[in-house]
Amino acid sequence: MAQFRIETVLDRTTGRYYVEVYQDSEEIPLVVGKPIYMSHEHAMADSVEIFKQAMPTQPITAWREK
Repeated sequence: MAQFRIETVLDRTTGRYYVEVYQDSEEIPLVVGKPIYMSHEHAMADSVEIFKQAMPTQPITAWREK
């Protein structure tokens, strides 16, 4: 089963966040979004919802660095 890592990045030009999606342990993002999110939290919540809708039978888990 593939694993995905989602990172949010602040675009300093617009002051908004965008999402980068990485597959497994790749260093180059699979997907780079546009800076449309007002906050990191909104970007992450929307990303999780997209994954849940795309793969409704798969467990979606979050791993956070301590």
